[in-house]
Amino acid sequence: MKYKVLILKELDVSGKQILLDDGAALFVTDGCSEECFIKELQEHQVDAIMCHNEAVTPAMMDASRNLKVIAKQGAGLDNIDLEYATQKGIQVVYAPLCNSNAVAEHAMMLMLMAARRYKRVDSEFRTGNCDVRCALQDTYELEGMTLGVLGCGRIGQMIANKAAFGFGMDVVGYDPYAKQEEMKAPIRLLNHREEVLKRADIITIHLPSLPSTRGSIDYSAFQKMKSNAFFINCGCKDVVVEADMARALKEGMILGAGIDVLVDQAQEYGNQMMEMDNVIITPRTAEFTRQAVVRSSSAAAQGIVEVINGKPIAFPGNRIGE
Repeated sequence: MKYKVLILKELDVSGKQILLDDGAALFVTDGCSEECFIKELQEHQVDAIMCHNEAVTPAMMDASRNLKVIAKQGAGLDNIDLEYATQKGIQVVYAPLCNSNAVAEHAMMLMLMAARRYKRVDSEFRTGNCDVRCALQDTYELEGMTLGVLGCGRIGQMIANKAAFGFGMDVVGYDPYAKQEEMKAPIRLLNHREEVLKRADIITIHLPSLPSTRGSIDYSAFQKMKSNAFFINCGCKDVVVEADMARALKEGMILGAGIDVLVDQAQEYGNQMMEMDNVIITPRTAEFTRQAVVRSSSAAAQGIVEVINGKPIAFPGNRIGE
């Protein structure tokens, strides 16, 4: 046994096999809370943590004196306290390339479902109403519509390519860090976010969770959108003020939404949106394709192997010793 790994969420056996082949001893937790994780970390004194969306807190990092690396089976790192990990000299690795296509395809699916009023059609048809198609209003084809992309990184550009070349959509976007000449997708960058909100028939957001973005899609943002616009969110949940989104939908400020992330569906506004027939909601399934799960698990495990064996790190989430 070369080192120990605590796996907080086992996505696929491929990652485990990579670690076993490298001589690791693996512990897959049965817990689901910080308290349980801390207890197991204290017991096993592991060298590595492999997580998915579970929070990795300072208390968890302190629980194992041997901890050298935290590996995320996915792209976003907002569930890991990066500042504290860096202070302690704990390397964070992740899998930023593994689920991009899965999320992009999911976003396109939500656009189609929202534009075709899928939830209402499915519900009515299941009750025996085969003529629901004759009463449908406000259903649209994607061709010729304007897609607005907020956050024009890897996933935003993949969606733009699928939307433009696959569905004949016009794509505009806003990203303060993006440059037009560096775009690898047919996105026409606009100077202000408000221009995108006003022009787009469908808006999809792919913003990181940062102090500048959290809660930035609020009631005033929805007020700037077209009354027949559709809103899509397969990104970070805390970027959108959900109470404001529910209010905008309830008031008819926008026509519909497709959402893969909710902060808490049990809250009042979460329940409201669950009941709306113009809202499609999926439970964070955008990244869960067979291919993406295998890639994410394997890449995270490979990151642990790289750190433990002193090899170059393919996807570092923080910089140690700089």
